[in-house]
Formats: sequence, structure tokens, C-alpha cells
Amino acid sequence: MAQTQTVTAVPASGVWMAVPLMLGATLCLTTLDTLLKMLAVHYPIGPLVFFRNVVQVVVLASIARAFVPTALRTRQPGVHLARGACLMTMTVLITLSLSHLPMAQTYALTFSAPLMATVLALLFLGERPLPAQWLCIAAGFAGVLIALDPGGVLSLALLFPLAQAAANAVFYVLTRYAGRTESAMTLVLWAGIGAVVFGVFALVAYVPMPLEAWAMICAGGLLGTSGQLMMAAAFRRAPTAVAAPLVYAQMVWAMLIGWLMFDEVPGWSAILGAAIVAASGIGVVRFGRGR
Repeated sequence: MAQTQTVTAVPASGVWMAVPLMLGATLCLTTLDTLLKMLAVHYPIGPLVFFRNVVQVVVLASIARAFVPTALRTRQPGVHLARGACLMTMTVLITLSLSHLPMAQTYALTFSAPLMATVLALLFLGERPLPAQWLCIAAGFAGVLIALDPGGVLSLALLFPLAQAAANAVFYVLTRYAGRTESAMTLVLWAGIGAVVFGVFALVAYVPMPLEAWAMICAGGLLGTSGQLMMAAAFRRAPTAVAAPLVYAQMVWAMLIGWLMFDEVPGWSAILGAAIVAASGIGVVRFGRGR
């Protein structure tokens, strides 16, 4: 989840550093999703997501304690618990989505979250989109309908990525609300803590796992942590209008990994829908940058 921040005068070299940082972040997060997809074939999803978040919290808490001790304190624990519940829900739903749908189609649908978040921000934060942004939102949801593959067989599994996008949209809005007073490190750390708190209930489905599975979970936790930190670093170095569109590189990584590892060849509807959703999301950011 990208944490947007106000960026003051930054050297051009610093802005360009945001590009490899965002590309690396999206690759880390896509690889994390791939590991969860592979593990979910053999083990219950809830415990996998719980332990993945435990790894992230331990790593981030250690970093914060050493370098940013103020990040360990928060003024909005209730908001962060709600964000954690959203994060836990999002990760479970994306794993369910990837277990039943091709990666390209899954990401095409889940990336409608920023469009949903723009609407929610209007309703709950009073942030009014410009007319051009409304057009982008409408086009984005048209892209979602295309990615649903109207010529194919509709499946209830399509509800998983759409529900994930809705939970992600709520997460965006809660993060924007909390981010008015708290740092990016605090936001990332406490979202993980909230996810761990709610994830405890998932342990009722725990089954013993071999060392290889634990290694993949730890690797996933480290990848997720790295992705979050790289994304936060990118947003510190570049304006939102520059950094945010690069999030959509995750769809390219998803298509590539899906093809290489799972023999998934995306259909025209998934590719076209993903392109429209990405262009619409970029438009929402670009048209809103002057506000």
C-alpha cells in the first residue's frame, strides 16, 4: 500500500530514483502474492497470512526501534486496528483470487481500488473529484467490466478480487485519514500490528507445516516488508503524480510471472481491461495533482 506524502524540492536525480524503487517494490509484492498462491494449494490461507504479517511486524519494529523510535507510538490505535482488519482481509482475498483466477485478470480487477477509494474519499473525507477525474473513474469501471470477460463464463470467484478491491479502497481512505498526523513508517508498522491482532483468530485453522513452507512464509514476509519500505521511499523522493502510476507495473509483473510459472496466457479482455483501469487510475492522480 503506497503512503503518499508531501514532497518538497527534490533533486531530479532523487525523483528518477523513485522509478527503480517503485518497480522493485511492485516486483516484491507480486512475488509475495505468488508465494502465497503456491502455499495456499496445500495449507489454510488464514494462518499463512497471519505468519506473513508477523514476520513483517517483527522486521519493521526492529528497524523502527533502531532508527525511528517515534514510529512505535501512535495517536490513532483504533484507526490502525481497522486498517489492520482491512489488510488481513485484503491479503486473504487476493490469495483466494489467485487460487481460482489467472494472475492478470486478478490484478486487473483489484486495481480498481484507487477508483473506489476516490469515491469513498468524497463520501467520508469530503474530497471532491474534478469533472475530469469523474470521467476517469467511469472509464476505470468500464475497464473492470471488460476484465470480467463478458464473453467468458462468469464465476463466483470473480467476487474475490472485487471484494479485495473494496477492502483496499477502505484501507486507502483510512490510511489517508491517519496519514494527516502520522509518518509513513508508523502507518506501515501499525497496519501490520492490526493485521496480526485480527489474524490471531485465523490460527484455529492452523495445521503443521514443513520447514520449506516456513521458509517461503519468511521469504514472503521479507518481500512484503521490502516492498512497503521501497514504496514509501519512492513517495518520499517523487510527487504522487510521478510515483503513483508506477504501481500499475505490478500488473506487468503479474502477467510475466503468471506466464512463466503457471502457464497462464492472459486473454484480450484481461489485457484491455487492465490497460483501461491503469490509464484511468493514472488519470485520477494526474488531474488531481494541482489541488
